[in-house]
This record gives sequence, structure tokens and C-alpha cells, in this order.
Amino acid sequence: MKVFLLLASLALTQVFGDILLSRGMKDFGLFDLSNPWILPHLIAYLLTNIWIILGISVLIISLSLYLTAISELDLSYVLPIHASSYVLNGVFAWLFLGESVSISRWLSTILIAFGVFFVGLSDSKTSQVKHPKTTKIGVQNFPAFLVPFSLATSQTWLAIFAISFSDSAGDVLLALGMKRIGKIGNLPLKSMVKLVIKIITNPFIIGGIFCQSLAFFCFIAVLSWADISFVRPATALTYVMSMLGAKFLLKETIQPSKLMGIVLIGLGVLSHR
Repeated sequence: MKVFLLLASLALTQVFGDILLSRGMKDFGLFDLSNPWILPHLIAYLLTNIWIILGISVLIISLSLYLTAISELDLSYVLPIHASSYVLNGVFAWLFLGESVSISRWLSTILIAFGVFFVGLSDSKTSQVKHPKTTKIGVQNFPAFLVPFSLATSQTWLAIFAISFSDSAGDVLLALGMKRIGKIGNLPLKSMVKLVIKIITNPFIIGGIFCQSLAFFCFIAVLSWADISFVRPATALTYVMSMLGAKFLLKETIQPSKLMGIVLIGLGVLSHR
């Protein structure tokens, strides 16, 4: 029950944070990279808009829950919980933001959700793989999933590839860092302070937060010209990349049901409009 509540809270805070950010960016206008003044204008807007501030606050809570989850569970078990967030994003975007969600978009979103579900279905328990503290990431074990699919694509899909690429790299780096730090439990205040210092000084955690900050910036930019009900399901590419990272870097077992899930996610993304 404790694990269920943790992961359910993680999914819900992710969804609420996304919806709040989307609400804020609908008032911003189009993010045009050809305008040299757009970046400082965007930064000023992010620091003063109440919807953006609320959204970031909720996502910080979500990040804390995420770090707690991956310190105790496999990445390949935690990530599939986000399958529900894709459907909830569509529902909330329709209810609260008035977005028009087509039948084809609902079908592709549900297909992605099923794919992510199947990815983690076989690993309901944490693996017993040991993660030595001296593990190094070198060229020989650096997965090819970190190479962008193509630069010849639309602006929206290019941004989605950038989000997925940065987010998946962040997922894997955060998981590597938290596996070395250990479980986050009910610690006394003194131990909690030491734990926080360990987290904010861990090079993997720093790298992971940097990558996810890049993903967040791209995500914010895309929300200025595309609906959240389109953008969030499309970024399910992150799961495909993160699962490969879990296999090659975290040494987690990718069983047949996970491979089937990856195929479903790919089909869902390809059919998403």
C-alpha cells in the first residue's frame, strides 16, 4: 500500500504540474526562436506567472517523490506508472483547458498507456542487480538511444525528440545516483540533512537534474504552440529510451513483455496526431 500511494502520488503530481504549466503558457503566445528577445521575455514570464509558479512547485514535489521511488525500486518498474498520466493528461486538458482531443489522439494515447504498462508488467519486484559504486559510463556501454532520430523534421517533433532525449538521460542518471545513495526512509532530522547533502552533491544527480532542466525548458517552449494533450503522449518516446538505458546502464532485465510494450509505445507515437 505504501508503494502504491507513493507511485499514485507521483503520477498525479506530474499530471497536475503539466496542466498548470500548460495553462500558464496558453497566455504567453508563440515561442519564436527567431526573435532575439524571446528568451529573456520567457524567463521573466516564468518567474512572474502564477500558473507557472504553481506548476513548477507541484513538479518539484513530483521530483522529490520520483527520487524516493527510484531509490527503492527499479527504474523499469517506476516508469510504467506514468502510463496513467498520459490518459489523465488528456482528460484534464479536455476538462480544465478546453482542449479538443480527437478520437485518433485518444486511441494513440491509450495505446501508449498500454505499451508503458506492458513494459513494466513483468518486473513488479525490484531486481537484485548490484550497482557497484565504481561503475563508470564509457563509450563501450553508452547506448545508441541517446542519438537523435533525425534533424530533418518539424519544429514540434524536433522539440519532442529533444525533450525525450534529455528526459531519458536524466532518468537514467538520477537512477544511477539514487542507487548509490540508497533508500530514502523515515530518517531523523540529522540523517536527513546528510542525505540531502549527498543528493545535491552526487555527480549523477547533478547531471540528471541538468538534463531534465533542459527537457523542462523544451517542454515549456512546445506548450506555447501545441496542446498538452498532444505533447505529453508524444514524449512517451522517453520511455523507450529510458528502458534501453535501464538495460545497458542499470543492468535491469528487459523481458519479452517489456519489448512488446516498447513496440506498442512506438506504434502509439507514430499514430499520434
